[in-house]
Amino acid sequence: MESYLVCYDIADPKRLRKVALICQDFGYRLQLSVFLVRISATEYVRLRSRLSDVMDRDEDQILIIPLTESHWQQMETLGRPAARYDKNDVVIIL
Repeated sequence: MESYLVCYDIADPKRLRKVALICQDFGYRLQLSVFLVRISATEYVRLRSRLSDVMDRDEDQILIIPLTESHWQQMETLGRPAARYDKNDVVIIL
């Protein structure tokens, strides 16, 4: 399992909702347009494919940023605390 930050800027509210729902299928929300996902290589392909199908490449932007475990552990939060993702947590995709 690899960890990624998925960040997006989606121009259309309808596409924005679809992108958020896709991200929720694979991980959990850190901020309004930022998700942490821990997925296998196969799931990464599925995530990327689903996001690509929904977005408008001329208007939208989605960033998928790989994280190492040490990067994730060194994350600093200012203000409201962020929930820590426990490596023993399981994401179930139906």
